[in-house]
Amino acid sequence: MTYSVKRFPLLSSRARLTLFTFAVMEILSRGQFLQTQSLPSAKPVAYHASPLAARVQTASASEAYIDFLLALRLAEDGSKPEALHRLAESLRIQSQDNSASGLAFQLLTEQRANSRLILRGHTGVITHAAYSPDGSKIVTTSADHTARIWDAYSGRQLRPSLQHAARVFTAEFSPDGRRVVTGSEDGTALVWDIETARPIGTPMYLKEGIPLAHFSPDGKLVATLSTDGKVRLWNAETGQPVSPIIGYRGDAVSVAFSPDSAHAVVATSENMADILDAKTGAHLPNPMRQNNLVLTAVFSADGNTVLTASADHTAKIWDARTHLPTGFSFSHGASIEAAAFNHDATRVLTTSLDHTARVWDAKTGEPITPPLQHGAGVVRGAFSPDGNFVVTTAVDRATRVWDATSGEQVFLPIRTPGVASTAVFSPNSSSLMVSEGTTVQVFDIPPTGPTPTWVADLAEYASTQTKYNAHVPDLEKIKRLRLQLLASKDTDPWSTFGRWYFTESGVRPISPWNTITLKQYVDSLIEVGDKDSLQYAAELSQDHPDWVIRIAALRKALGGNPSGTSVLDGTRAGIQKTPSTLAR
Repeated sequence: MTYSVKRFPLLSSRARLTLFTFAVMEILSRGQFLQTQSLPSAKPVAYHASPLAARVQTASASEAYIDFLLALRLAEDGSKPEALHRLAESLRIQSQDNSASGLAFQLLTEQRANSRLILRGHTGVITHAAYSPDGSKIVTTSADHTARIWDAYSGRQLRPSLQHAARVFTAEFSPDGRRVVTGSEDGTALVWDIETARPIGTPMYLKEGIPLAHFSPDGKLVATLSTDGKVRLWNAETGQPVSPIIGYRGDAVSVAFSPDSAHAVVATSENMADILDAKTGAHLPNPMRQNNLVLTAVFSADGNTVLTASADHTAKIWDARTHLPTGFSFSHGASIEAAAFNHDATRVLTTSLDHTARVWDAKTGEPITPPLQHGAGVVRGAFSPDGNFVVTTAVDRATRVWDATSGEQVFLPIRTPGVASTAVFSPNSSSLMVSEGTTVQVFDIPPTGPTPTWVADLAEYASTQTKYNAHVPDLEKIKRLRLQLLASKDTDPWSTFGRWYFTESGVRPISPWNTITLKQYVDSLIEVGDKDSLQYAAELSQDHPDWVIRIAALRKALGGNPSGTSVLDGTRAGIQKTPSTLAR
Protein backbone atom coordinates (compact mmCIF):
# COMPACT_ATOMS: atom_id res chain seq x y z
CA MET A 1 0.00 0.00 0.00
CA THR A 2 1.43 3.38 -1.00
CA TYR A 3 0.88 6.32 1.31
CA SER A 4 -0.35 9.48 -0.26
CA VAL A 5 -2.40 12.45 0.87
CA LYS A 6 -4.93 11.28 -1.74
CA ARG A 7 -5.94 8.51 0.68
CA PHE A 8 -8.01 11.01 2.69
CA PRO A 9 -10.76 12.06 0.26
CA LEU A 10 -13.06 13.77 2.80
CA LEU A 11 -10.45 16.25 4.01
CA SER A 12 -8.95 19.35 2.46
CA SER A 13 -5.47 19.08 0.90
CA ARG A 14 -3.96 21.08 3.74
CA ALA A 15 -5.66 18.95 6.39
CA ARG A 16 -4.56 15.72 4.68
CA LEU A 17 -0.96 16.90 4.53
CA THR A 18 -1.05 18.05 8.17
CA LEU A 19 -2.39 14.70 9.38
CA PHE A 20 0.12 12.76 7.35
CA THR A 21 3.01 14.87 8.66
CA PHE A 22 1.75 14.42 12.23
CA ALA A 23 1.63 10.64 11.83
CA VAL A 24 5.15 10.42 10.41
CA MET A 25 6.57 12.61 13.20
CA GLU A 26 4.74 10.57 15.84
CA ILE A 27 5.96 7.21 14.60
CA LEU A 28 9.54 8.46 14.35
CA SER A 29 9.45 9.87 17.88
CA ARG A 30 8.00 6.64 19.30
CA GLY A 31 10.35 4.47 17.32
CA GLN A 32 13.48 5.64 19.08
CA PHE A 33 15.08 3.38 21.68
CA LEU A 34 17.07 5.86 23.77
CA GLN A 35 15.79 9.17 25.03
CA THR A 36 17.82 11.62 27.10
CA GLN A 37 15.75 13.52 29.65
CA SER A 38 16.52 16.55 31.79
CA LEU A 39 16.45 14.60 35.02
CA PRO A 40 18.50 15.18 38.17
CA SER A 41 20.87 12.34 37.20
CA ALA A 42 21.19 13.72 33.65
CA LYS A 43 21.80 10.22 32.35
CA PRO A 44 20.25 8.57 29.27
CA VAL A 45 17.07 6.68 30.07
CA ALA A 46 16.11 3.73 27.88
CA TYR A 47 12.51 2.78 27.25
CA HIS A 48 10.83 0.07 25.28
CA ALA A 49 9.02 1.39 22.23
CA SER A 50 5.46 0.25 21.54
CA PRO A 51 5.12 -3.13 19.76
CA LEU A 52 4.14 -1.41 16.51
CA ALA A 53 6.63 1.45 16.64
CA ALA A 54 9.49 -0.94 17.39
CA ARG A 55 8.81 -2.67 14.07
CA VAL A 56 8.91 0.41 11.84
CA GLN A 57 11.36 -1.45 9.61
CA THR A 58 8.42 -3.58 8.52
CA ALA A 59 6.46 -1.59 5.98
CA SER A 60 3.09 -3.14 6.80
CA ALA A 61 3.43 -2.54 10.53
CA SER A 62 4.49 1.03 9.85
CA GLU A 63 1.46 1.66 7.65
CA ALA A 64 -0.89 0.08 10.19
CA TYR A 65 0.54 2.28 12.92
CA ILE A 66 0.25 5.44 10.83
CA ASP A 67 -3.38 4.60 10.06
CA PHE A 68 -4.05 4.20 13.79
CA LEU A 69 -2.39 7.53 14.64
CA LEU A 70 -4.34 9.28 11.92
CA ALA A 71 -7.57 7.72 13.15
CA LEU A 72 -6.87 8.86 16.69
CA ARG A 73 -6.26 12.43 15.57
CA LEU A 74 -9.30 12.43 13.27
CA ALA A 75 -11.56 11.09 16.02
CA GLU A 76 -10.31 13.67 18.52
CA ASP A 77 -11.06 16.37 15.94
CA GLY A 78 -14.59 15.04 15.41
CA SER A 79 -14.10 13.32 12.03
CA LYS A 80 -15.24 9.95 13.35
CA PRO A 81 -16.45 8.39 10.06
CA GLU A 82 -13.06 9.00 8.46
CA ALA A 83 -11.43 7.73 11.66
CA LEU A 84 -13.38 4.46 11.36
CA HIS A 85 -12.23 4.11 7.75
CA ARG A 86 -8.59 4.55 8.81
CA LEU A 87 -9.07 2.02 11.64
CA ALA A 88 -10.44 -0.51 9.16
CA GLU A 89 -7.37 0.03 6.97
CA SER A 90 -5.06 -0.39 9.95
CA LEU A 91 -6.73 -3.60 11.14
CA ARG A 92 -6.67 -5.12 7.66
CA ILE A 93 -2.92 -4.57 7.53
CA GLN A 94 -2.31 -5.86 11.06
CA SER A 95 -5.19 -7.34 13.02
CA GLN A 96 -3.30 -8.33 16.19
CA ASP A 97 -1.27 -6.28 18.70
CA ASN A 98 -2.84 -3.17 17.23
CA SER A 99 -4.34 -0.42 19.38
CA ALA A 100 -6.67 0.35 16.48
CA SER A 101 -8.97 -2.40 17.75
CA GLY A 102 -9.62 -0.58 21.03
CA LEU A 103 -10.43 2.71 19.33
CA ALA A 104 -12.65 0.88 16.83
CA PHE A 105 -14.53 -0.70 19.76
CA GLN A 106 -15.18 2.73 21.28
CA LEU A 107 -16.32 4.40 18.05
CA LEU A 108 -18.51 1.47 17.04
CA THR A 109 -20.12 1.43 20.47
CA GLU A 110 -20.86 5.16 20.30
CA GLN A 111 -22.16 4.90 16.74
CA ARG A 112 -24.46 1.98 17.51
CA ALA A 113 -26.06 3.11 20.75
CA ASN A 114 -24.28 6.09 22.34
CA SER A 115 -25.77 5.14 25.70
CA ARG A 116 -23.88 4.42 28.88
CA LEU A 117 -24.70 3.96 32.53
CA ILE A 118 -24.95 7.29 34.35
CA LEU A 119 -25.63 7.57 38.07
CA ARG A 120 -27.85 10.56 38.90
CA GLY A 121 -29.34 11.72 42.15
CA HIS A 122 -26.75 13.66 44.11
CA THR A 123 -27.53 17.36 44.48
CA GLY A 124 -23.97 18.34 45.31
CA VAL A 125 -20.59 17.71 43.72
CA ILE A 126 -19.48 14.08 43.90
CA THR A 127 -16.24 13.83 45.86
CA HIS A 128 -15.47 10.12 45.50
CA ALA A 129 -16.76 6.85 44.01
CA ALA A 130 -15.74 3.22 44.54
CA TYR A 131 -16.76 -0.28 43.46
CA SER A 132 -17.65 -3.10 45.83
CA PRO A 133 -15.14 -6.00 45.77
CA ASP A 134 -17.40 -8.08 43.48
CA GLY A 135 -18.18 -5.11 41.21
CA SER A 136 -21.95 -5.37 41.72
CA LYS A 137 -22.34 -2.12 43.67
CA ILE A 138 -20.97 1.40 43.66
CA VAL A 139 -20.72 3.83 46.57
CA THR A 140 -20.53 7.58 45.96
CA THR A 141 -19.96 10.53 48.29
CA SER A 142 -21.01 14.11 47.82
CA ALA A 143 -21.05 17.67 49.04
CA ASP A 144 -24.80 17.16 49.58
CA HIS A 145 -23.91 15.52 52.95
CA THR A 146 -24.70 11.99 51.75
CA ALA A 147 -23.12 8.77 50.57
CA ARG A 148 -25.22 6.56 48.30
CA ILE A 149 -25.10 2.90 47.28
CA TRP A 150 -26.03 1.99 43.70
CA ASP A 151 -26.55 -1.08 41.56
CA ALA A 152 -23.51 -1.09 39.26
CA TYR A 153 -25.50 -2.46 36.30
CA SER A 154 -28.84 -0.65 36.43
CA GLY A 155 -27.75 2.58 38.10
CA ARG A 156 -30.58 2.37 40.66
CA GLN A 157 -29.98 3.65 44.16
CA LEU A 158 -30.30 0.55 46.34
CA ARG A 159 -30.64 1.97 49.86
CA PRO A 160 -31.64 5.21 51.59
CA SER A 161 -28.84 7.76 51.50
CA LEU A 162 -26.20 7.52 54.24
CA GLN A 163 -26.45 10.89 55.97
CA HIS A 164 -23.75 13.06 57.54
CA ALA A 165 -23.97 16.59 58.92
CA ALA A 166 -21.59 18.02 56.30
CA ARG A 167 -19.84 17.19 53.06
CA VAL A 168 -18.85 13.52 52.73
CA PHE A 169 -15.30 13.19 51.41
CA THR A 170 -14.77 9.46 50.99
CA ALA A 171 -16.31 6.00 51.19
CA GLU A 172 -15.02 2.47 50.79
CA PHE A 173 -16.53 -1.01 50.90
CA SER A 174 -15.24 -3.54 53.42
CA PRO A 175 -13.34 -6.53 51.95
CA ASP A 176 -16.45 -8.72 52.35
CA GLY A 177 -18.66 -6.09 50.66
CA ARG A 178 -21.14 -5.99 53.55
CA ARG A 179 -20.15 -2.67 55.07
CA VAL A 180 -19.14 0.80 53.97
CA VAL A 181 -16.96 3.28 55.83
CA THR A 182 -17.51 7.00 55.20
CA GLY A 183 -15.42 10.03 56.17
CA SER A 184 -16.94 13.49 56.43
CA GLU A 185 -16.16 17.15 56.88
CA ASP A 186 -18.26 16.93 60.07
CA GLY A 187 -15.29 15.22 61.76
CA THR A 188 -16.75 11.72 61.86
CA ALA A 189 -16.11 8.43 60.15
CA LEU A 190 -18.93 5.89 60.24
CA VAL A 191 -19.17 2.21 59.37
CA TRP A 192 -22.53 1.31 57.82
CA ASP A 193 -24.38 -1.96 57.26
CA ILE A 194 -25.28 -1.77 53.57
CA GLU A 195 -28.39 -3.92 53.96
CA THR A 196 -29.99 -1.73 56.62
CA ALA A 197 -28.22 1.56 55.75
CA ARG A 198 -27.62 2.04 59.48
CA PRO A 199 -24.35 2.77 61.31
CA ILE A 200 -22.47 0.00 63.09
CA GLY A 201 -20.76 0.87 66.37
CA THR A 202 -20.06 4.38 67.57
CA PRO A 203 -18.96 7.25 65.33
CA MET A 204 -15.18 7.59 64.96
CA TYR A 205 -14.73 11.22 65.91
CA LEU A 206 -11.86 13.61 65.17
CA LYS A 207 -11.80 17.37 65.60
CA GLU A 208 -11.28 18.03 61.88
CA GLY A 209 -12.77 16.66 58.66
CA ILE A 210 -11.85 13.15 57.51
CA PRO A 211 -10.90 12.99 53.80
CA LEU A 212 -9.53 9.42 53.98
CA ALA A 213 -10.93 6.31 55.69
CA HIS A 214 -9.78 2.79 54.79
CA PHE A 215 -10.64 -0.70 55.97
CA SER A 216 -7.77 -3.06 56.71
CA PRO A 217 -7.64 -6.08 54.35
CA ASP A 218 -9.05 -8.32 57.11
CA GLY A 219 -11.90 -5.86 57.69
CA LYS A 220 -11.17 -5.55 61.43
CA LEU A 221 -9.62 -2.06 61.48
CA VAL A 222 -10.24 1.37 59.99
CA ALA A 223 -7.51 3.95 59.39
CA THR A 224 -8.54 7.60 59.20
CA LEU A 225 -6.69 10.70 58.10
CA SER A 226 -7.97 14.12 59.17
CA THR A 227 -7.61 17.46 57.40
CA ASP A 228 -5.19 18.65 60.11
CA GLY A 229 -2.79 15.85 59.11
CA LYS A 230 -3.49 13.38 61.95
CA VAL A 231 -3.88 9.60 61.66
CA ARG A 232 -5.82 7.26 63.93
CA LEU A 233 -6.62 3.55 63.88
CA TRP A 234 -9.99 2.18 65.00
CA ASN A 235 -11.85 -1.04 65.68
CA ALA A 236 -14.19 -1.43 62.67
CA GLU A 237 -16.88 -3.25 64.67
CA THR A 238 -17.12 -0.99 67.72
CA GLY A 239 -15.82 2.34 66.44
CA GLN A 240 -13.43 2.51 69.40
CA PRO A 241 -9.83 3.72 68.85
CA VAL A 242 -7.01 1.18 69.00
CA SER A 243 -4.29 3.83 68.75
CA PRO A 244 -3.75 7.33 70.03
CA ILE A 245 -4.01 10.23 67.62
CA ILE A 246 -0.79 10.06 65.60
CA GLY A 247 0.60 13.46 64.66
CA TYR A 248 3.67 14.68 62.82
CA ARG A 249 5.61 17.94 62.80
CA GLY A 250 4.26 18.33 59.30
CA ASP A 251 1.11 16.61 58.05
CA ALA A 252 0.18 13.07 57.18
CA VAL A 253 -0.79 12.99 53.49
CA SER A 254 -1.94 9.39 52.94
CA VAL A 255 -2.33 6.15 54.88
CA ALA A 256 -2.54 2.54 53.65
CA PHE A 257 -2.55 -0.91 55.26
CA SER A 258 -0.22 -3.82 54.53
CA PRO A 259 -1.87 -6.89 52.93
CA ASP A 260 -1.70 -8.83 56.21
CA SER A 261 -3.30 -5.91 58.12
CA ALA A 262 -0.36 -5.90 60.57
CA HIS A 263 1.05 -2.52 59.57
CA ALA A 264 0.05 0.82 58.08
CA VAL A 265 2.27 3.14 56.06
CA VAL A 266 1.83 6.90 56.31
CA ALA A 267 3.13 9.40 53.72
CA THR A 268 4.04 12.71 55.37
CA SER A 269 5.12 16.25 54.61
CA GLU A 270 8.16 15.59 56.83
CA ASN A 271 9.84 14.10 53.73
CA MET A 272 9.32 10.56 54.99
CA ALA A 273 7.03 7.55 54.96
CA ASP A 274 6.37 6.12 58.40
CA ILE A 275 5.36 2.51 59.14
CA LEU A 276 3.06 1.89 62.11
CA ASP A 277 2.10 -1.18 64.09
CA ALA A 278 -1.59 -1.44 63.14
CA LYS A 279 -2.59 -2.94 66.50
CA THR A 280 -1.14 -0.13 68.62
CA GLY A 281 -0.16 2.74 66.32
CA ALA A 282 3.45 2.48 67.49
CA HIS A 283 6.07 3.84 65.09
CA LEU A 284 8.53 1.32 63.67
CA PRO A 285 12.16 2.49 63.54
CA ASN A 286 13.94 3.85 60.46
CA PRO A 287 11.30 5.73 58.47
CA MET A 288 11.80 5.88 54.69
CA ARG A 289 13.15 9.34 53.84
CA GLN A 290 13.13 11.33 50.60
CA ASN A 291 14.31 14.86 49.81
CA ASN A 292 10.90 16.54 49.77
CA LEU A 293 7.27 15.87 50.69
CA VAL A 294 6.19 12.24 50.37
CA LEU A 295 2.79 12.33 48.66
CA THR A 296 1.99 8.61 48.32
CA ALA A 297 3.06 5.46 50.16
CA VAL A 298 1.59 2.00 49.45
CA PHE A 299 2.50 -1.63 50.06
CA SER A 300 2.93 -4.16 47.26
CA ALA A 301 0.35 -6.95 47.07
CA ASP A 302 2.75 -9.43 48.70
CA GLY A 303 3.66 -6.94 51.46
CA ASN A 304 7.40 -7.24 50.81
CA THR A 305 7.94 -3.73 49.46
CA VAL A 306 6.67 -0.17 49.84
CA LEU A 307 6.34 2.33 46.98
CA THR A 308 6.66 6.05 47.71
CA ALA A 309 6.15 9.11 45.48
CA SER A 310 7.68 12.47 46.34
CA ALA A 311 7.77 16.12 45.43
CA ASP A 312 11.54 15.62 44.96
CA HIS A 313 10.67 14.33 41.44
CA THR A 314 11.30 10.68 42.30
CA ALA A 315 9.43 7.56 43.32
CA LYS A 316 11.22 4.74 45.14
CA ILE A 317 10.69 1.13 46.15
CA TRP A 318 11.72 0.15 49.68
CA ASP A 319 12.18 -3.14 51.49
CA ALA A 320 9.17 -3.30 53.84
CA ARG A 321 11.19 -5.13 56.51
CA THR A 322 14.43 -3.14 56.55
CA HIS A 323 12.96 0.15 55.26
CA LEU A 324 15.96 0.50 52.93
CA PRO A 325 15.63 1.46 49.25
CA THR A 326 16.00 -1.33 46.71
CA GLY A 327 18.58 0.66 44.78
CA PHE A 328 17.00 2.80 42.07
CA SER A 329 14.54 5.68 41.59
CA PHE A 330 11.85 6.43 39.03
CA SER A 331 12.43 10.02 37.91
CA HIS A 332 10.26 12.75 36.41
CA GLY A 333 10.88 16.38 35.62
CA ALA A 334 8.58 17.65 38.40
CA SER A 335 6.79 16.49 41.53
CA ILE A 336 5.42 12.94 41.37
CA GLU A 337 1.88 13.25 42.71
CA ALA A 338 1.03 9.56 42.93
CA ALA A 339 2.45 6.11 42.32
CA ALA A 340 0.91 2.65 42.20
CA PHE A 341 1.93 -0.99 41.78
CA ASN A 342 0.17 -3.29 39.36
CA HIS A 343 -1.47 -6.43 40.74
CA ASP A 344 1.74 -8.47 41.05
CA ALA A 345 4.13 -5.57 41.76
CA THR A 346 6.14 -6.16 38.58
CA ARG A 347 5.29 -2.69 37.27
CA VAL A 348 4.94 0.79 38.69
CA LEU A 349 2.81 3.69 37.45
CA THR A 350 3.86 7.24 38.29
CA THR A 351 1.95 10.49 37.63
CA SER A 352 3.67 13.86 37.66
CA LEU A 353 3.19 17.59 37.41
CA ASP A 354 5.58 17.48 34.41
CA HIS A 355 2.41 16.65 32.38
CA THR A 356 3.25 12.97 32.03
CA ALA A 357 2.65 9.57 33.56
CA ARG A 358 4.84 6.54 32.99
CA VAL A 359 4.88 2.79 33.45
CA TRP A 360 8.14 1.31 34.77
CA ASP A 361 9.64 -2.13 35.29
CA ALA A 362 9.66 -2.57 39.07
CA LYS A 363 12.62 -4.97 38.96
CA THR A 364 15.00 -2.99 36.75
CA GLY A 365 13.78 0.58 37.22
CA GLU A 366 13.61 1.13 33.45
CA PRO A 367 10.60 2.67 31.66
CA ILE A 368 8.30 0.27 29.84
CA THR A 369 6.30 2.97 28.04
CA PRO A 370 7.23 6.32 26.58
CA PRO A 371 5.80 9.27 28.55
CA LEU A 372 2.00 9.23 28.66
CA GLN A 373 1.38 12.83 27.74
CA HIS A 374 -1.29 15.21 29.04
CA GLY A 375 -1.66 18.94 28.53
CA ALA A 376 -1.17 19.71 32.24
CA GLY A 377 -0.04 18.10 35.46
CA VAL A 378 -1.18 14.49 35.97
CA VAL A 379 -2.63 14.18 39.46
CA ARG A 380 -3.65 10.53 39.75
CA GLY A 381 -3.55 7.20 37.96
CA ALA A 382 -4.29 3.51 38.38
CA PHE A 383 -3.70 0.15 36.74
CA SER A 384 -6.64 -1.98 35.70
CA PRO A 385 -6.86 -5.04 37.99
CA ASP A 386 -5.70 -7.30 35.14
CA GLY A 387 -2.74 -4.99 34.46
CA ASN A 388 -3.52 -4.45 30.77
CA PHE A 389 -4.46 -0.76 31.02
CA VAL A 390 -3.73 2.35 33.01
CA VAL A 391 -5.97 5.36 33.52
CA THR A 392 -4.66 8.86 34.23
CA THR A 393 -6.39 12.08 35.25
CA ALA A 394 -4.84 15.51 34.78
CA VAL A 395 -5.46 19.16 35.50
CA ASP A 396 -6.27 19.58 31.77
CA ARG A 397 -9.66 18.00 32.71
CA ALA A 398 -8.99 14.93 30.60
CA THR A 399 -9.04 11.31 31.73
CA ARG A 400 -7.11 9.00 29.41
CA VAL A 401 -6.85 5.22 29.09
CA TRP A 402 -3.56 3.74 27.86
CA ASP A 403 -2.18 0.34 26.96
CA ALA A 404 0.07 -0.50 29.93
CA THR A 405 2.76 -2.02 27.69
CA SER A 406 2.82 0.04 24.50
CA GLY A 407 1.77 3.35 26.00
CA GLU A 408 -0.73 3.90 23.19
CA GLN A 409 -4.09 5.53 23.92
CA VAL A 410 -6.83 2.94 23.53
CA PHE A 411 -9.68 5.37 24.16
CA LEU A 412 -10.50 8.90 23.18
CA PRO A 413 -9.88 11.28 26.09
CA ILE A 414 -12.83 11.55 28.46
CA ARG A 415 -13.18 15.30 28.85
CA THR A 416 -15.13 16.73 31.79
CA PRO A 417 -16.07 20.29 32.83
CA GLY A 418 -13.77 19.97 35.85
CA VAL A 419 -11.04 17.60 36.97
CA ALA A 420 -12.57 14.17 37.56
CA SER A 421 -12.75 13.29 41.26
CA THR A 422 -12.57 9.55 40.50
CA ALA A 423 -11.34 7.40 37.62
CA VAL A 424 -11.26 3.73 38.58
CA PHE A 425 -11.59 0.39 36.81
CA SER A 426 -14.17 -2.21 37.83
CA PRO A 427 -12.80 -5.28 39.66
CA ASN A 428 -13.02 -7.39 36.48
CA SER A 429 -11.34 -4.64 34.40
CA SER A 430 -14.27 -4.46 31.95
CA SER A 431 -15.42 -0.94 32.80
CA LEU A 432 -14.09 2.46 33.83
CA MET A 433 -16.00 4.66 36.28
CA VAL A 434 -15.46 8.42 36.10
CA SER A 435 -17.06 10.92 38.48
CA GLU A 436 -17.20 14.69 38.01
CA GLY A 437 -19.73 17.28 39.05
CA THR A 438 -22.95 15.61 40.21
CA THR A 439 -22.80 12.52 37.97
CA VAL A 440 -20.90 9.28 37.58
CA GLN A 441 -20.41 7.73 34.13
CA VAL A 442 -19.41 4.14 33.38
CA PHE A 443 -17.49 3.37 30.16
CA ASP A 444 -16.93 -0.11 28.71
CA ILE A 445 -13.28 -1.04 28.15
CA PRO A 446 -12.22 -2.75 24.86
CA PRO A 447 -11.49 -6.48 24.74
CA THR A 448 -7.86 -7.56 25.05
CA GLY A 449 -8.03 -10.91 23.27
CA PRO A 450 -7.31 -11.66 19.59
CA THR A 451 -9.17 -9.32 17.26
CA PRO A 452 -11.34 -11.10 14.66
CA THR A 453 -11.05 -9.97 11.04
CA TRP A 454 -14.71 -8.92 10.93
CA VAL A 455 -13.96 -5.93 13.20
CA ALA A 456 -12.28 -4.24 10.23
CA ASP A 457 -15.32 -4.99 8.03
CA LEU A 458 -17.68 -3.57 10.64
CA ALA A 459 -15.56 -0.43 11.08
CA GLU A 460 -15.51 0.07 7.31
CA TYR A 461 -19.27 -0.32 7.09
CA ALA A 462 -19.88 2.06 10.02
CA SER A 463 -17.67 4.67 8.35
CA THR A 464 -20.11 4.81 5.42
CA GLN A 465 -23.15 5.72 7.49
CA THR A 466 -23.01 9.47 6.90
CA LYS A 467 -24.72 11.59 4.31
CA TYR A 468 -21.59 12.87 2.58
CA ASN A 469 -19.38 9.79 2.81
CA ALA A 470 -17.60 8.74 -0.39
CA HIS A 471 -17.08 5.10 0.66
CA VAL A 472 -19.54 2.50 -0.65
CA PRO A 473 -20.65 -0.14 1.89
CA ASP A 474 -20.74 -3.86 1.13
CA LEU A 475 -24.24 -4.50 2.49
CA GLU A 476 -24.30 -8.19 1.63
CA LYS A 477 -21.14 -8.81 3.63
CA ILE A 478 -22.57 -6.98 6.64
CA LYS A 479 -25.87 -8.88 6.42
CA ARG A 480 -23.97 -12.17 6.43
CA LEU A 481 -21.88 -10.97 9.37
CA ARG A 482 -25.02 -10.01 11.28
CA LEU A 483 -26.56 -13.46 10.83
CA GLN A 484 -23.30 -15.16 11.74
CA LEU A 485 -22.82 -13.19 14.98
CA LEU A 486 -26.44 -13.41 16.13
CA ALA A 487 -26.35 -17.19 15.66
CA SER A 488 -22.99 -17.58 17.38
CA LYS A 489 -22.80 -19.20 20.83
CA ASP A 490 -19.21 -18.06 21.40
CA THR A 491 -18.66 -16.26 24.71
CA ASP A 492 -15.39 -14.46 23.99
CA PRO A 493 -15.59 -10.65 24.40
CA TRP A 494 -15.48 -9.82 20.69
CA SER A 495 -18.30 -12.26 19.87
CA THR A 496 -20.32 -10.79 22.75
CA PHE A 497 -19.71 -7.32 21.37
CA GLY A 498 -20.72 -8.40 17.85
CA ARG A 499 -24.03 -9.86 19.08
CA TRP A 500 -24.67 -6.70 21.09
CA TYR A 501 -24.00 -4.54 18.04
CA PHE A 502 -26.60 -6.30 15.88
CA THR A 503 -29.27 -6.83 18.54
CA GLU A 504 -32.48 -4.82 18.11
CA SER A 505 -32.34 -1.59 20.08
CA GLY A 506 -35.32 -2.23 22.36
CA VAL A 507 -33.79 -5.38 23.84
CA ARG A 508 -30.13 -4.53 23.37
CA PRO A 509 -28.22 -3.81 26.62
CA ILE A 510 -27.28 -0.19 27.08
CA SER A 511 -23.61 -1.02 26.49
CA PRO A 512 -21.68 -4.12 25.38
CA TRP A 513 -20.74 -5.41 28.86
CA ASN A 514 -23.97 -4.47 30.63
CA THR A 515 -27.01 -6.72 31.05
CA ILE A 516 -29.69 -4.05 31.47
CA THR A 517 -31.72 -3.49 28.30
CA LEU A 518 -32.37 -0.05 26.93
CA LYS A 519 -36.07 -0.38 27.85
CA GLN A 520 -35.21 -1.30 31.45
CA TYR A 521 -32.75 1.57 31.70
CA VAL A 522 -35.17 4.12 30.28
CA ASP A 523 -37.82 2.90 32.74
CA SER A 524 -35.37 3.38 35.62
CA LEU A 525 -34.63 6.93 34.47
CA ILE A 526 -38.36 7.64 34.30
CA GLU A 527 -38.68 6.28 37.83
CA VAL A 528 -36.05 8.77 39.06
CA GLY A 529 -38.14 11.41 37.36
CA ASP A 530 -35.99 14.52 37.70
CA LYS A 531 -35.28 16.89 34.81
CA ASP A 532 -31.86 15.50 33.88
CA SER A 533 -32.99 11.86 34.05
CA LEU A 534 -36.05 12.50 31.86
CA GLN A 535 -33.92 14.44 29.40
CA TYR A 536 -31.46 11.55 29.10
CA ALA A 537 -34.35 9.07 28.81
CA ALA A 538 -35.80 11.11 25.95
CA GLU A 539 -32.45 11.17 24.18
CA LEU A 540 -32.09 7.39 24.44
CA SER A 541 -35.64 6.83 23.17
CA GLN A 542 -35.32 8.45 19.76
CA ASP A 543 -36.04 5.19 17.90
CA HIS A 544 -39.13 4.43 19.99
CA PRO A 545 -41.98 6.93 19.39
CA ASP A 546 -44.22 5.49 22.11
CA TRP A 547 -41.48 5.97 24.72
CA VAL A 548 -40.87 9.52 23.49
CA ILE A 549 -44.57 10.43 23.86
CA ARG A 550 -44.68 9.08 27.41
CA ILE A 551 -41.50 10.92 28.43
CA ALA A 552 -42.64 14.17 26.81
CA ALA A 553 -45.80 14.11 28.91
CA LEU A 554 -43.77 13.55 32.07
CA ARG A 555 -41.37 16.37 31.21
CA LYS A 556 -44.27 18.70 30.50
CA ALA A 557 -45.80 17.85 33.86
CA LEU A 558 -42.45 18.47 35.51
CA GLY A 559 -42.08 21.80 33.76
CA GLY A 560 -38.94 20.71 31.94
CA ASN A 561 -37.74 21.92 28.56
CA PRO A 562 -38.13 19.16 25.93
CA SER A 563 -35.65 20.90 23.62
CA GLY A 564 -32.90 21.02 26.25
CA THR A 565 -29.51 19.57 25.30
CA SER A 566 -27.93 16.57 26.98
CA VAL A 567 -24.39 16.25 28.26
CA LEU A 568 -23.93 13.45 25.73
CA ASP A 569 -25.13 15.36 22.67
CA GLY A 570 -21.58 16.29 21.71
CA THR A 571 -20.48 12.68 21.31
CA ARG A 572 -23.03 12.15 18.53
CA ALA A 573 -21.33 14.64 16.23
CA GLY A 574 -19.98 13.16 13.02
CA ILE A 575 -21.55 9.69 13.16
CA GLN A 576 -25.10 8.70 12.37
CA LYS A 577 -26.64 5.62 13.94
CA THR A 578 -26.59 2.46 11.85
CA PRO A 579 -29.88 2.11 9.95
CA SER A 580 -32.33 0.16 12.08
CA THR A 581 -33.09 -2.22 9.21
CA LEU A 582 -29.86 -4.08 9.94
CA ALA A 583 -30.91 -4.75 13.54
CA ARG A 584 -34.26 -6.30 12.64
